[in-house]
Amino acid sequence: MAENVVYLHGQPEPVGHFLRVGSTGHRQLEDLLGSGRMMLDRIVVDASAVGRQHDLLASLRDTGAELILDTNVAELSSIGRFSGTAKSAPWANPKTVLTVDDFKLGANRDIIGQIARFAVRHGFHAVQAPTHVLDGSTDKLFVVDLNSTIALRQMLDAEGGSHIEVDYSLMIKSASLRDPVQRRAFIAGLGDIPFENLWLRISGFGADGTPMGLRRYIAATMDFHRLGKPIVSDGIGGLAGLAVAAFGAAGGICHGVAEKERFDASSWSKPPQGGGGGREKRVLISGLDRLLSVKQVQELMDAPGARKLLSCGDPKCCPRGLDDTMKNPKAHYLRQRFKQVAAISAVPESRRSSHFLEKHLAPAERTARQATKLKVSDEGLSEVLTRSSERLERMHAILDSLKVTMANAPRSLPPKRRMAPLSATASVRR
Repeated sequence: MAENVVYLHGQPEPVGHFLRVGSTGHRQLEDLLGSGRMMLDRIVVDASAVGRQHDLLASLRDTGAELILDTNVAELSSIGRFSGTAKSAPWANPKTVLTVDDFKLGANRDIIGQIARFAVRHGFHAVQAPTHVLDGSTDKLFVVDLNSTIALRQMLDAEGGSHIEVDYSLMIKSASLRDPVQRRAFIAGLGDIPFENLWLRISGFGADGTPMGLRRYIAATMDFHRLGKPIVSDGIGGLAGLAVAAFGAAGGICHGVAEKERFDASSWSKPPQGGGGGREKRVLISGLDRLLSVKQVQELMDAPGARKLLSCGDPKCCPRGLDDTMKNPKAHYLRQRFKQVAAISAVPESRRSSHFLEKHLAPAERTARQATKLKVSDEGLSEVLTRSSERLERMHAILDSLKVTMANAPRSLPPKRRMAPLSATASVRR
C-alpha cells in the first residue's frame, strides 16, 4: 500500500534507524547482508571490535552504509567494564581505567589523536565523541567531555577527516533526565559545542520501560530540542522506541540485534563479579512486545492456539511461520523492527502519534490480551503474558492522554544520512 501514497506537502522525513553491531554476532550479520536480509544500514561499531569485524565493515561500506564509531571511552573509563571486550580498543589502558589526565591536551597517550586517526584510516562517516557515564550535571567529567568533543573536531580536521562528523553521546541516569534543573545545565553546556547529532543513552530505561517512565522520557527529551540538533534515542527498541519516534521526542532510535534495547550502567562503577558467559538467544514475539528465550517460546507455542496467534505472519519474513523465526531469529528481528520504523516514517509527522496508537500499539494490545487466555503449563510464563498485556493496556491509556497534551508540540529534527567522499572511501579500500 505504501507505494500508492500521494504526499500533498512533500514526502515526510524518515525516522533515523540505527543498529549497534556489538562485539559478537558479526558473522551472522555478514550472512544476512549477503542474502539481502540485514535491512538496516546505519551502523554503530564498537572501536574494540573493528579489527574482528573488518570483513563486515568492508561489505557494509561497499553497499553505501553509514558507519559510526563508538570510541568505547565510557566503558574504558569504568572499573566494571574496562577489562571486558572494550579492552581491545586501540586506546585502552590494559592495566587500569582511563583517567581525566588521559584526556588533557598534550597527554602522553594522545587518546583524542588516536581516535581521529583511527576514524580517518577506517573510513568512518561519523564518530561519537569520547564521553563518560555521568553521575549528574555537576559531574566534573561533563566539562572533560565537552572539551574532548572540541578537541576531537579539531584533531579530525587536522588529520584529514574534516568530512567526518562528530556526534555527542550524553549518558546519564533516568533521574538526571527527569530533573529539569539538570536538563537545563546539560543543554547550556552543550550549546556551543561542535557536534551534529545528540545521542541520549539513558541508564535504567529502554524497551521494557514502564508506561509512566516512557511518558516522562518523551516529555523530558523534548527539552533538548532547544539545541536545534537532531536527537537519537540510543539503547531503546520495541514499542517504547517506536513511541519516542512517533511522538517526535527523537528523530532517530538505535538498538542492537535482539539486544541493546535497554541501557543500564548501574554496575559499571563496581568491580566485575566474574562468571558471565554467552548471551542467551532471544526471539522477538511482536504481539507481546517482548524478546523471549528459546525455551520460553517453545513452551508458549505448545499451548493450543498459540502458534496461530503469535507466530510471524509476514510471508516475506517467515514464510513457514514459527519454523523460520526459530531458524533465524536475527533476520526475523531485523525485518520486524525495520518494518515498524518504515511504517511510521511513511506517515506525515503530524499524524505519527495517532498512527502509532492505532496501527502498532492497539493491535499488540489486543494480541497480548488474547495471549493471557492461552493455557500454558509454566506459571512463570503465564505471569509474563499477564504483565505484557497489562503494560500495553496502560501504555495505550497514558500515551493517548499524552497525545492531547503534546498536540502541535515541536518535533526533533531527523538525523541526516552521512556519506564519505569518494576519495576517502577509495583510500580505505587501498
